[in-house]
Amino acid sequence: MSEPDDRPARPQKARRSLTHVGGEVERGGSPAVSEALAYALDVAPSGDVEAEPERADVHGFHVYPARMHPTTASRLVRSFAPEGGLVLDPFCGSGTVAIEAVAAGRRAIATDLNPLAVRLTKLKLRPFSEQERALIVARAEQVRAFADERRKQRAGATRRYPQADVDLFEPHVLLELDSLRAAIMDSEPTVKGALELVLSSLLVKVSRQRGDTSDRTETRRLAAGYTAKLFVRKTEELVARLAAFAARCPSPRRNPRVLVDDATLLEKVDEGSVDAIVTSPPYVATYDYADHHEMRSRWLGLRTDHFFRGEVGSRRAYADLEPHEARASWVGELRKMLGAMSRVLTPGGVAIVLMADSAVQNVALRADELVAEACRDVAGLRPVARASQVRPHFHGPTMAAFRSVPRKEHALLLARPRASKGGDGGL
Repeated sequence: MSEPDDRPARPQKARRSLTHVGGEVERGGSPAVSEALAYALDVAPSGDVEAEPERADVHGFHVYPARMHPTTASRLVRSFAPEGGLVLDPFCGSGTVAIEAVAAGRRAIATDLNPLAVRLTKLKLRPFSEQERALIVARAEQVRAFADERRKQRAGATRRYPQADVDLFEPHVLLELDSLRAAIMDSEPTVKGALELVLSSLLVKVSRQRGDTSDRTETRRLAAGYTAKLFVRKTEELVARLAAFAARCPSPRRNPRVLVDDATLLEKVDEGSVDAIVTSPPYVATYDYADHHEMRSRWLGLRTDHFFRGEVGSRRAYADLEPHEARASWVGELRKMLGAMSRVLTPGGVAIVLMADSAVQNVALRADELVAEACRDVAGLRPVARASQVRPHFHGPTMAAFRSVPRKEHALLLARPRASKGGDGGL
Protein backbone atom coordinates (compact mmCIF):
# COMPACT_ATOMS: atom_id res chain seq x y z
CA MET A 1 0.00 0.00 0.00
CA SER A 2 1.06 3.59 -0.54
CA GLU A 3 1.91 6.64 1.53
CA PRO A 4 0.61 9.59 -0.51
CA ASP A 5 2.64 12.33 1.18
CA ASP A 6 5.92 10.53 0.51
CA ARG A 7 5.51 10.51 -3.25
CA PRO A 8 7.31 13.05 -5.48
CA ALA A 9 5.59 16.41 -5.40
CA ARG A 10 2.87 16.96 -7.95
CA PRO A 11 1.35 20.24 -9.15
CA GLN A 12 -1.39 21.11 -6.70
CA LYS A 13 -4.77 22.59 -7.38
CA ALA A 14 -4.97 25.77 -5.35
CA ARG A 15 -7.48 25.75 -2.54
CA ARG A 16 -8.27 29.38 -2.05
CA SER A 17 -10.45 31.33 0.30
CA LEU A 18 -13.59 32.76 -1.24
CA THR A 19 -11.99 36.22 -1.27
CA HIS A 20 -9.06 35.09 -3.40
CA VAL A 21 -10.28 35.26 -6.98
CA GLY A 22 -9.54 38.77 -8.26
CA GLY A 23 -11.65 40.84 -10.65
CA GLU A 24 -13.31 44.24 -10.80
CA VAL A 25 -14.62 45.64 -7.51
CA GLU A 26 -17.84 47.64 -7.46
CA ARG A 27 -18.09 50.42 -4.85
CA GLY A 28 -20.93 52.25 -3.14
CA GLY A 29 -21.46 54.80 -0.37
CA SER A 30 -18.66 56.91 1.08
CA PRO A 31 -15.91 57.12 -1.60
CA ALA A 32 -12.97 57.03 0.82
CA VAL A 33 -14.37 54.18 2.89
CA SER A 34 -15.45 52.12 -0.12
CA GLU A 35 -11.97 52.52 -1.59
CA ALA A 36 -10.44 51.03 1.57
CA LEU A 37 -12.97 48.20 1.52
CA ALA A 38 -12.21 47.49 -2.13
CA TYR A 39 -8.49 47.38 -1.40
CA ALA A 40 -9.11 44.81 1.33
CA LEU A 41 -11.46 42.70 -0.76
CA ASP A 42 -9.42 42.63 -3.96
CA VAL A 43 -6.73 40.01 -3.33
CA ALA A 44 -5.17 38.88 -6.60
CA PRO A 45 -4.82 35.12 -7.15
CA SER A 46 -1.37 33.63 -6.68
CA GLY A 47 0.08 30.74 -8.63
CA ASP A 48 2.26 29.40 -5.83
CA VAL A 49 0.03 27.36 -3.52
CA GLU A 50 2.60 27.01 -0.74
CA ALA A 51 3.50 30.71 -0.82
CA GLU A 52 -0.06 32.00 -0.72
CA PRO A 53 -0.86 34.24 2.26
CA GLU A 54 -3.80 32.08 3.38
CA ARG A 55 -1.28 29.33 4.13
CA ALA A 56 1.24 31.57 5.91
CA ASP A 57 2.28 30.51 9.42
CA VAL A 58 -0.67 29.47 11.62
CA HIS A 59 -3.26 30.23 8.94
CA GLY A 60 -2.22 27.04 7.13
CA PHE A 61 -2.81 24.72 10.05
CA HIS A 62 -6.10 22.79 10.15
CA VAL A 63 -8.73 23.19 7.44
CA TYR A 64 -11.84 25.25 8.11
CA PRO A 65 -14.47 25.88 5.41
CA ALA A 66 -14.93 29.36 3.92
CA ARG A 67 -12.22 31.19 5.81
CA MET A 68 -11.67 34.90 5.29
CA HIS A 69 -8.52 35.58 3.34
CA PRO A 70 -5.77 36.69 5.78
CA THR A 71 -4.75 39.58 3.53
CA THR A 72 -8.32 40.86 3.56
CA ALA A 73 -8.46 40.51 7.34
CA SER A 74 -5.13 42.28 7.78
CA ARG A 75 -6.08 45.18 5.52
CA LEU A 76 -9.45 45.65 7.23
CA VAL A 77 -7.91 45.60 10.71
CA ARG A 78 -5.15 48.04 9.80
CA SER A 79 -7.51 50.37 7.93
CA PHE A 80 -10.39 50.55 10.39
CA ALA A 81 -9.12 49.63 13.88
CA PRO A 82 -7.09 52.34 15.63
CA GLU A 83 -3.63 51.45 16.90
CA GLY A 84 -4.05 49.75 20.26
CA GLY A 85 -7.79 49.51 19.64
CA LEU A 86 -10.00 46.54 20.40
CA VAL A 87 -11.06 44.33 17.47
CA LEU A 88 -13.89 41.79 17.77
CA ASP A 89 -14.70 38.87 15.50
CA PRO A 90 -17.95 37.25 16.72
CA PHE A 91 -17.69 34.50 14.08
CA CYS A 92 -14.02 33.77 14.60
CA GLY A 93 -13.93 30.36 12.88
CA SER A 94 -10.27 29.34 12.67
CA GLY A 95 -9.10 32.69 14.07
CA THR A 96 -8.05 34.59 10.94
CA VAL A 97 -9.14 38.07 12.08
CA ALA A 98 -7.82 37.70 15.62
CA ILE A 99 -4.46 36.43 14.31
CA GLU A 100 -4.10 39.44 12.02
CA ALA A 101 -5.23 41.81 14.77
CA VAL A 102 -2.51 40.50 17.09
CA ALA A 103 0.06 40.76 14.29
CA ALA A 104 -1.02 44.38 13.78
CA GLY A 105 -0.60 45.22 17.47
CA ARG A 106 -4.31 45.52 18.18
CA ARG A 107 -6.17 44.04 21.12
CA ALA A 108 -8.61 41.33 20.10
CA ILE A 109 -11.61 39.32 21.21
CA ALA A 110 -12.56 36.23 19.21
CA THR A 111 -15.85 34.46 19.86
CA ASP A 112 -17.76 31.64 18.22
CA LEU A 113 -20.58 29.30 19.18
CA ASN A 114 -18.60 26.40 17.72
CA PRO A 115 -16.35 24.94 20.46
CA LEU A 116 -13.97 23.55 17.82
CA ALA A 117 -13.45 27.06 16.44
CA VAL A 118 -12.63 28.34 19.92
CA ARG A 119 -10.20 25.50 20.61
CA LEU A 120 -8.45 26.01 17.28
CA THR A 121 -8.22 29.80 17.63
CA LYS A 122 -6.82 29.52 21.16
CA LEU A 123 -4.12 27.14 19.98
CA LYS A 124 -3.03 29.35 17.10
CA LEU A 125 -2.83 32.42 19.34
CA ARG A 126 -1.17 30.86 22.36
CA PRO A 127 2.39 32.24 22.82
CA PHE A 128 4.25 28.95 23.25
CA SER A 129 7.87 29.30 24.34
CA GLU A 130 10.65 27.67 22.33
CA GLN A 131 10.97 25.08 25.09
CA GLU A 132 7.24 24.30 24.97
CA ARG A 133 7.31 23.91 21.21
CA ALA A 134 10.22 21.47 21.48
CA LEU A 135 8.31 19.54 24.14
CA ILE A 136 5.29 19.21 21.83
CA VAL A 137 7.42 17.64 19.07
CA ALA A 138 9.20 15.33 21.50
CA ARG A 139 5.92 14.13 22.90
CA ALA A 140 4.54 13.57 19.39
CA GLU A 141 7.46 11.25 18.68
CA GLN A 142 6.65 9.32 21.86
CA VAL A 143 2.98 9.11 20.85
CA ARG A 144 4.00 7.75 17.45
CA ALA A 145 6.31 5.16 19.06
CA PHE A 146 3.45 4.03 21.30
CA ALA A 147 1.13 3.65 18.29
CA ASP A 148 3.77 1.81 16.26
CA GLU A 149 4.43 -0.64 19.08
CA ARG A 150 0.73 -1.39 19.52
CA ARG A 151 0.41 -1.91 15.76
CA LYS A 152 3.28 -4.38 15.74
CA GLN A 153 1.74 -6.21 18.68
CA ARG A 154 -1.62 -6.30 16.83
CA ALA A 155 -3.25 -4.80 19.90
CA GLY A 156 -6.97 -4.13 19.80
CA ALA A 157 -8.72 -0.82 20.35
CA THR A 158 -8.59 0.77 23.78
CA ARG A 159 -12.28 1.65 23.59
CA ARG A 160 -15.42 0.88 21.64
CA TYR A 161 -16.03 3.19 18.69
CA PRO A 162 -19.41 4.23 17.27
CA GLN A 163 -20.56 2.85 13.95
CA ALA A 164 -19.92 6.26 12.36
CA ASP A 165 -16.17 5.85 12.94
CA VAL A 166 -16.20 2.21 11.87
CA ASP A 167 -17.76 3.30 8.58
CA LEU A 168 -15.40 6.26 8.07
CA PHE A 169 -12.03 4.61 8.63
CA GLU A 170 -10.27 1.52 7.37
CA PRO A 171 -9.85 -0.88 10.34
CA HIS A 172 -6.06 -0.49 10.58
CA VAL A 173 -6.35 3.30 10.36
CA LEU A 174 -8.94 3.41 13.13
CA LEU A 175 -6.66 1.28 15.33
CA GLU A 176 -3.74 3.66 14.74
CA LEU A 177 -5.91 6.67 15.51
CA ASP A 178 -7.09 4.92 18.67
CA SER A 179 -3.49 4.36 19.81
CA LEU A 180 -2.51 7.96 19.04
CA ARG A 181 -5.51 9.22 20.94
CA ALA A 182 -4.80 7.02 23.96
CA ALA A 183 -1.21 8.24 24.21
CA ILE A 184 -2.23 11.88 23.77
CA MET A 185 -4.67 11.59 26.67
CA ASP A 186 -1.76 10.72 28.98
CA SER A 187 0.20 13.83 27.98
CA GLU A 188 0.77 16.90 30.16
CA PRO A 189 -1.89 19.63 29.76
CA THR A 190 0.38 22.05 27.85
CA VAL A 191 1.04 19.43 25.21
CA LYS A 192 -2.26 17.55 25.22
CA GLY A 193 -4.38 20.35 23.76
CA ALA A 194 -1.99 20.95 20.89
CA LEU A 195 -1.66 17.27 20.00
CA GLU A 196 -5.42 16.75 20.12
CA LEU A 197 -5.82 19.39 17.44
CA VAL A 198 -3.00 17.87 15.40
CA LEU A 199 -4.98 14.63 15.47
CA SER A 200 -8.12 16.57 14.50
CA SER A 201 -6.29 18.13 11.55
CA LEU A 202 -5.59 14.77 9.91
CA LEU A 203 -8.86 12.93 10.59
CA VAL A 204 -10.52 13.68 7.25
CA LYS A 205 -7.28 13.12 5.34
CA VAL A 206 -6.98 9.52 6.59
CA SER A 207 -10.71 8.77 6.49
CA ARG A 208 -12.92 7.62 3.60
CA GLN A 209 -14.59 11.04 3.56
CA ARG A 210 -13.73 13.04 0.43
CA GLY A 211 -13.62 16.43 2.16
CA ASP A 212 -14.76 18.46 5.13
CA THR A 213 -17.94 19.64 3.44
CA SER A 214 -18.66 16.45 1.51
CA ASP A 215 -20.68 13.40 2.52
CA ARG A 216 -19.21 11.34 -0.31
CA THR A 217 -16.68 8.66 0.46
CA GLU A 218 -13.84 7.03 -1.43
CA THR A 219 -11.34 4.24 -0.86
CA ARG A 220 -7.92 5.39 0.34
CA ARG A 221 -5.14 2.84 0.48
CA LEU A 222 -2.94 3.97 3.35
CA ALA A 223 0.04 1.92 4.47
CA ALA A 224 0.28 0.58 7.98
CA GLY A 225 2.08 3.18 10.08
CA TYR A 226 1.28 6.04 7.70
CA THR A 227 -1.21 7.70 10.06
CA ALA A 228 1.27 7.76 12.95
CA LYS A 229 4.00 9.13 10.67
CA LEU A 230 1.66 11.83 9.38
CA PHE A 231 0.80 12.74 12.97
CA VAL A 232 4.46 13.60 13.69
CA ARG A 233 4.82 15.57 10.45
CA LYS A 234 1.69 17.59 11.24
CA THR A 235 3.02 18.29 14.72
CA GLU A 236 6.34 19.52 13.32
CA GLU A 237 4.40 21.66 10.86
CA LEU A 238 2.29 23.17 13.65
CA VAL A 239 5.35 24.03 15.75
CA ALA A 240 7.08 25.66 12.77
CA ARG A 241 3.96 27.69 12.04
CA LEU A 242 3.63 28.82 15.67
CA ALA A 243 7.26 29.98 15.61
CA ALA A 244 6.75 31.84 12.32
CA PHE A 245 3.70 33.63 13.68
CA ALA A 246 5.52 34.58 16.89
CA ALA A 247 8.29 36.11 14.77
CA ARG A 248 5.91 38.51 13.01
CA CYS A 249 4.10 39.67 16.16
CA PRO A 250 5.12 42.95 17.79
CA SER A 251 6.70 42.87 21.23
CA PRO A 252 5.19 42.90 23.75
CA ARG A 253 2.58 40.62 22.21
CA ARG A 254 -1.05 41.28 23.06
CA ASN A 255 -2.89 38.11 24.11
CA PRO A 256 -6.50 38.10 22.91
CA ARG A 257 -9.57 36.77 24.66
CA VAL A 258 -11.07 33.74 22.90
CA LEU A 259 -14.50 32.70 24.12
CA VAL A 260 -17.54 30.59 23.33
CA ASP A 261 -20.34 33.11 22.82
CA ASP A 262 -23.48 33.52 20.74
CA ALA A 263 -23.02 36.22 18.09
CA THR A 264 -26.70 37.14 18.34
CA LEU A 265 -26.22 38.01 22.03
CA LEU A 266 -22.52 38.72 22.70
CA GLU A 267 -23.13 38.32 26.41
CA LYS A 268 -19.41 38.05 27.21
CA VAL A 269 -18.40 41.31 25.50
CA ASP A 270 -18.75 44.57 27.42
CA GLU A 271 -21.17 47.18 26.12
CA GLY A 272 -19.51 50.03 24.23
CA SER A 273 -16.03 48.47 24.44
CA VAL A 274 -15.17 47.51 20.85
CA ASP A 275 -13.54 49.88 18.38
CA ALA A 276 -13.96 47.72 15.28
CA ILE A 277 -15.77 44.52 14.41
CA VAL A 278 -14.31 42.59 11.49
CA THR A 279 -16.21 39.41 10.76
CA SER A 280 -17.56 37.04 8.13
CA PRO A 281 -20.87 35.55 9.29
CA PRO A 282 -22.10 32.31 7.70
CA TYR A 283 -23.48 32.69 4.20
CA VAL A 284 -27.14 31.81 4.62
CA ALA A 285 -28.28 28.36 3.38
CA THR A 286 -24.73 27.47 2.32
CA TYR A 287 -23.01 25.42 5.04
CA ASP A 288 -23.90 23.25 8.02
CA TYR A 289 -20.89 23.86 10.22
CA ALA A 290 -22.21 21.77 13.10
CA ASP A 291 -22.58 18.80 10.76
CA HIS A 292 -19.27 19.38 8.98
CA HIS A 293 -17.40 19.42 12.30
CA GLU A 294 -19.33 16.62 13.96
CA MET A 295 -16.60 13.98 13.49
CA ARG A 296 -13.84 16.20 14.82
CA SER A 297 -15.97 17.35 17.73
CA ARG A 298 -16.70 13.72 18.58
CA TRP A 299 -13.01 12.83 18.61
CA LEU A 300 -12.17 15.88 20.71
CA GLY A 301 -14.96 15.21 23.18
CA LEU A 302 -16.64 18.55 22.50
CA ARG A 303 -20.30 19.11 23.25
CA THR A 304 -21.99 20.67 20.24
CA ASP A 305 -25.70 20.51 21.09
CA HIS A 306 -25.82 24.24 21.89
CA PHE A 307 -23.97 25.02 18.66
CA PHE A 308 -26.28 22.79 16.62
CA ARG A 309 -29.36 24.56 18.02
CA GLY A 310 -27.90 28.06 17.74
CA GLU A 311 -26.04 27.94 14.42
CA VAL A 312 -27.20 30.86 12.30
CA GLY A 313 -27.89 30.60 8.58
CA SER A 314 -27.39 26.84 8.37
CA ARG A 315 -28.41 25.09 5.18
CA ARG A 316 -30.54 22.57 7.09
CA ALA A 317 -32.59 25.38 8.70
CA TYR A 318 -33.44 26.85 5.28
CA ALA A 319 -33.76 23.67 3.24
CA ASP A 320 -37.56 23.47 3.38
CA LEU A 321 -38.35 27.20 3.29
CA GLU A 322 -39.86 29.03 0.36
CA PRO A 323 -37.72 31.94 -0.88
CA HIS A 324 -39.88 34.62 0.76
CA GLU A 325 -39.79 32.70 4.03
CA ALA A 326 -36.03 32.31 3.82
CA ARG A 327 -35.56 36.00 3.17
CA ALA A 328 -37.68 37.00 6.16
CA SER A 329 -35.98 34.48 8.42
CA TRP A 330 -32.49 35.59 7.43
CA VAL A 331 -33.29 39.27 7.90
CA GLY A 332 -34.53 38.37 11.38
CA GLU A 333 -31.26 36.58 12.17
CA LEU A 334 -29.28 39.51 10.79
CA ARG A 335 -31.18 41.94 13.02
CA LYS A 336 -30.15 39.95 16.08
CA MET A 337 -26.49 39.85 15.03
CA LEU A 338 -26.36 43.52 14.12
CA GLY A 339 -28.19 44.50 17.30
CA ALA A 340 -25.58 42.71 19.39
CA MET A 341 -22.79 44.36 17.39
CA SER A 342 -24.32 47.80 17.87
CA ARG A 343 -24.49 47.27 21.64
CA VAL A 344 -20.80 46.41 22.04
CA LEU A 345 -19.39 49.04 19.67
CA THR A 346 -18.00 52.29 21.01
CA PRO A 347 -19.57 55.51 19.70
CA GLY A 348 -17.76 56.07 16.42
CA GLY A 349 -16.95 52.36 16.14
CA VAL A 350 -17.46 50.40 12.94
CA ALA A 351 -18.53 46.91 11.95
CA ILE A 352 -17.18 45.44 8.72
CA VAL A 353 -19.24 42.47 7.61
CA LEU A 354 -17.88 40.25 4.85
CA MET A 355 -20.70 38.23 3.32
CA ALA A 356 -21.54 36.65 -0.02
CA ASP A 357 -24.86 36.31 -1.82
CA SER A 358 -26.74 33.04 -1.36
CA ALA A 359 -29.79 31.41 -2.91
CA VAL A 360 -32.85 29.41 -1.95
CA GLN A 361 -34.36 27.45 -4.82
CA ASN A 362 -33.85 29.76 -7.81
CA VAL A 363 -34.11 33.04 -5.89
CA ALA A 364 -30.98 34.99 -4.96
CA LEU A 365 -30.56 36.37 -1.45
CA ARG A 366 -28.40 39.45 -1.98
CA ALA A 367 -26.31 40.00 1.14
CA ASP A 368 -25.84 43.75 0.71
CA GLU A 369 -29.57 44.33 0.30
CA LEU A 370 -30.54 42.16 3.26
CA VAL A 371 -27.96 43.68 5.61
CA ALA A 372 -29.19 47.15 4.68
CA GLU A 373 -32.79 46.04 5.29
CA ALA A 374 -31.89 44.57 8.68
CA CYS A 375 -29.98 47.74 9.63
CA ARG A 376 -33.11 49.83 9.31
CA ASP A 377 -34.50 48.14 12.43
CA VAL A 378 -31.26 48.26 14.46
CA ALA A 379 -30.77 51.31 16.62
CA GLY A 380 -27.38 52.99 16.45
CA LEU A 381 -26.01 51.25 13.36
CA ARG A 382 -26.10 52.65 9.85
CA PRO A 383 -24.65 51.58 6.49
CA VAL A 384 -21.80 53.78 5.26
CA ALA A 385 -20.09 52.02 2.34
CA ARG A 386 -19.63 48.75 0.49
CA ALA A 387 -17.31 47.02 -1.94
CA SER A 388 -18.52 44.06 -4.00
CA GLN A 389 -16.72 41.53 -6.19
CA VAL A 390 -18.11 38.72 -8.35
CA ARG A 391 -17.80 35.21 -6.93
CA PRO A 392 -18.36 31.82 -8.59
CA HIS A 393 -21.37 29.79 -7.54
CA PHE A 394 -20.94 26.02 -7.43
CA HIS A 395 -24.27 24.78 -6.04
CA GLY A 396 -26.03 23.20 -9.02
CA PRO A 397 -29.64 23.26 -7.74
CA THR A 398 -29.53 27.06 -7.21
CA MET A 399 -27.34 28.00 -10.18
CA ALA A 400 -30.23 29.65 -12.02
CA ALA A 401 -30.53 32.28 -9.29
CA PHE A 402 -27.40 34.01 -10.60
CA ARG A 403 -27.88 33.77 -14.37
CA SER A 404 -28.93 37.38 -14.87
CA VAL A 405 -26.94 39.05 -12.08
CA PRO A 406 -23.83 37.18 -10.86
CA ARG A 407 -23.21 36.19 -7.29
CA LYS A 408 -21.01 38.63 -5.37
CA GLU A 409 -19.15 38.89 -2.12
CA HIS A 410 -19.54 42.15 -0.23
CA ALA A 411 -17.47 44.03 2.31
CA LEU A 412 -20.05 46.15 4.12
CA LEU A 413 -19.12 48.87 6.60
CA LEU A 414 -21.67 49.83 9.22
CA ALA A 415 -21.02 52.60 11.71
CA ARG A 416 -22.24 53.53 15.16
CA PRO A 417 -22.36 57.35 15.00
CA ARG A 418 -20.75 59.42 17.73
CA ALA A 419 -23.97 61.38 18.06
CA SER A 420 -27.53 60.94 16.83
CA LYS A 421 -27.46 62.50 13.37
CA GLY A 422 -29.11 61.93 10.06
CA GLY A 423 -27.45 59.24 7.92
CA ASP A 424 -25.30 59.95 4.93
CA GLY A 425 -23.61 57.73 2.41
CA GLY A 426 -25.44 54.40 2.40
CA LEU A 427 -24.98 51.12 0.64
